[in-house]
Amino acid sequence: MTQPDRNRRGPDLTPVMDVVFILVVFFLVVSTFSETLVKPMQVSLPGASTAASSPQRAAELKLSARGMTLDGEAVSPVELASRLSGLEDRPLIIVAAGDAPYQALVDALDGAQAAGLGNVKVETERGLAK
Repeated sequence: MTQPDRNRRGPDLTPVMDVVFILVVFFLVVSTFSETLVKPMQVSLPGASTAASSPQRAAELKLSARGMTLDGEAVSPVELASRLSGLEDRPLIIVAAGDAPYQALVDALDGAQAAGLGNVKVETERGLAK
């Protein structure tokens, strides 16, 4: 064997290990952020027995580009949770018009969750988008 063959080493893996370490740290940080940003919402699907046993009139929250109305009365997103908490055990139907912004639906669902409502239904209303 010659002198250069004896001193020959394999490839240097230090940069590869650095990249792998950075990727592991990145994925740990991203997974932690995604858990803190997601708000869990419990949803119960209606069955045949729940539909027959709810004779109460449902409250209707209409969403459009002009704003929100709860049972025909205008309501702001700020006071929505307090107004919804007065519904007690009545079901809530959120009717989103075609021109309603998505943020209005998110605000309505957040308000329903903050009010502790367990029976929420979302519907769409066609024909209002222009």
